[in-house]
Amino acid sequence: MNIKRTVSLLVTLLMAVSLVSCKNDNPQNITPDASAEKTTQQIAEEIINNDILQSTVNSDTSTATVTSADTTDASDLSTTAVSVKNPSEMSEAEIIEAYKNAAVKSATGVMSQHSVEITKIIINGEELGSGFDFIKKIINKFISNNTEDSKGITGGYTKLTENDAASAKAYSAGNNTAIEMVMKNQTDGAKTDIHSGSVGHAIDVVGDISVVTNELTELGLPIEIPSESVTIHYTNPTVKVLIDGNGKIVKGTWSYTVEIRLNNYKVFGTNVESSSIIMNNVITVNGGF
Repeated sequence: MNIKRTVSLLVTLLMAVSLVSCKNDNPQNITPDASAEKTTQQIAEEIINNDILQSTVNSDTSTATVTSADTTDASDLSTTAVSVKNPSEMSEAEIIEAYKNAAVKSATGVMSQHSVEITKIIINGEELGSGFDFIKKIINKFISNNTEDSKGITGGYTKLTENDAASAKAYSAGNNTAIEMVMKNQTDGAKTDIHSGSVGHAIDVVGDISVVTNELTELGLPIEIPSESVTIHYTNPTVKVLIDGNGKIVKGTWSYTVEIRLNNYKVFGTNVESSSIIMNNVITVNGGF
């Protein structure tokens, strides 16, 4: 499951949770009343099992596979690795170039593992408490069970520049070279390309979420989410890779925290002032670095 398919699931979940929460005077202090919890849990489980959700999750959406998105640009990169004899003396520009070259060399030779985990659900400024923990468990299990490995290195790395990085360093790690980059945070609207911006260049982003909301509407969910109501915030984007003597990435970890915010929208005819889901997105190669 790529990041956009995950978002399809999360947006659907957020619709139901928002509806339940907005009908409660104080969602943060919900007590574990058996009847109330059963009603909410039934809604969550119905979402997981609903044909509407399954159709959305399994629909054809834009993939985040770099080999298909950036092959035309990859030919512009040198396949000769930047010298790594003294990696600690490399400039940030040289580090970026070394990373790009290594990503190109590794594009068809590695598999990337994906992990997405919800950490918070916030409705009208209030974080949902322990009464909704079962929802996060259900959805995280569903995401985990439907997440598959992908071929190649993530991100639109052929577009990566020194300006995308807040910091970059390289150092020796035995006979290998380690590169660590902290990318600049990124905020997107409902419509963007998966390989745009500082985070998209290095890791991939959600992309055009308006496609997701439109599909949900077309599939029968009574929601009204104007494009201007959606913002997606990426924070703590980091890249850590280990490059061998042949200039290939042998281990790596790409990660960020993403918050999907929806403001002033309607679900099942009910007005919702604001809601958001915060999740951690981690991609690893060979167990991570």
